[in-house]
Amino acid sequence: MKRLSPPSRLAAFGFVWLALFALLFTIGDALGAWPAPPVGGFAGSDLVAGLLFGVVLLVTLAVSRKPDA
Repeated sequence: MKRLSPPSRLAAFGFVWLALFALLFTIGDALGAWPAPPVGGFAGSDLVAGLLFGVVLLVTLAVSRKPDA
């Protein structure tokens, strides 16, 4: 079996960590462990976070791109 490269292992670990967090958070929410956020308390914050993440990802990919040989 071929071993994964360090960036691939990091990505796989991040994916598993995110999946576990999402599962635990979903179970906690279903059981009522978290208080409900105020209505409109996070209005539009998901759009801002998504835009910032997209810009950072675009810059990171553009800067780290190796020139073709």
